[in-house]
Amino acid sequence: MAALATIALAAAPCVAALCGADLLAGVPLTPAQMPTDRPVHIVQIGDSHTAGDAITSALREALQARLGNGGRGLMPPGRPHAGVRLRGVSITQSGGWSARGLFGSGAAEPWPPRGITGYTLTSSSPGASLSLTADASFTAFGVCVATSADGPHLQLTLGTDTQELAFVGDGPECRRIVPAVATDSARLELISGDAIVTAWWVERPTGVVVSNLGVPGSQLQFLGRADDATIAAQFRALPPDLIILAFGTNEGFAPFFDATRLESQIREQVARIRRLAGTVPILLIGPPDAASRNTELRRNAPWEATDCNSAIQRTPGRLPVEGLDIPLWIDEGGSLAPDPVQFSGPVPRAVRRGLPLFNPPALAAASAVQRRLAGELGVAFWDWRARQGGACAAVRWMQSGLMGPDFIHYSPTGGAEVARMLLADLDAARTAGGH
Repeated sequence: MAALATIALAAAPCVAALCGADLLAGVPLTPAQMPTDRPVHIVQIGDSHTAGDAITSALREALQARLGNGGRGLMPPGRPHAGVRLRGVSITQSGGWSARGLFGSGAAEPWPPRGITGYTLTSSSPGASLSLTADASFTAFGVCVATSADGPHLQLTLGTDTQELAFVGDGPECRRIVPAVATDSARLELISGDAIVTAWWVERPTGVVVSNLGVPGSQLQFLGRADDATIAAQFRALPPDLIILAFGTNEGFAPFFDATRLESQIREQVARIRRLAGTVPILLIGPPDAASRNTELRRNAPWEATDCNSAIQRTPGRLPVEGLDIPLWIDEGGSLAPDPVQFSGPVPRAVRRGLPLFNPPALAAASAVQRRLAGELGVAFWDWRARQGGACAAVRWMQSGLMGPDFIHYSPTGGAEVARMLLADLDAARTAGGH
């Protein structure tokens, strides 16, 4: 009987905020674990939460303050979309380039190849250029290009040194170039041929690199559009020590949620990453809490939609701020005010109540699928939504200035708080495990 109880206990699913922490024990997060001949590389792949870099930049800054600045890491080349956020670098791009991502117009077309950065820039215009200036100097610069028999031929300027690079071959190639002296600038210019640039990066000899590789609007399924050979070349160029998959928000806001389909996608992409990157620890991050007024999302999964109106903070100092449409709560009687209402602040104004706020049920459903599969596949899982405060926490975070008025995206302060919670959980698990 005791043996059966032990087996049942061992098989019980993890219900903690961080599950499978032991699988992350080998990730160097302490000075004693740091390699001395290369930087530690953490890669986060995801949607707009990752692309916006509010969370990953805070994680990057915290780890680099602790363990040293290893550089900015892998980035999509140039400025492939208007909303690209690459903290720590300034990037300019001339005319003559076309961008293609894993999500959006033409995303399903297999050419040009895209890798783990989610974007590719192409040009056949001699003189087309991409420039980068980093906040801190770097000792190595890298670029990933699709080669061909005719090139392309690129001119690379690192600081004051200029050289020509010929990418002649058949397939993807990532090349790492070490300048004579450390510099903070790099410039690529097309000399001839067709340039198909899939990534670039900057690094330093030691420390931590956190690469944020996100595509706004993306779901995990769209990662399947990336080219295997290009992904493999990018992972070889800057090998990861930890790969974070941060999806679920767009799945949670889809009109219809298919749990079976998401399970298949998770299994497929985890197996694919292991095949292309090797035995690297993987951390699944569940979707955060978010709220909506779109009534079409109330039944996008066979779960109950949670009413978030009662989560509205009723303290006068936490009432709506300029430009934000949020219901106004009446303390007396505990009910929503009529529409419109007058709010007495610095400038009295009308605030429209709008439609009721709620949690799309697919958010919780997506998180549940990720949690269950993490245990089956031998990867770690972090319940972002639970750590944020659970259902309807997005309303409180928004009213506290940590999230935007869409109840989905984060302010820099909010991103820093998410990164702080994640790192605290990783540190606590490491301490508890004696690592």
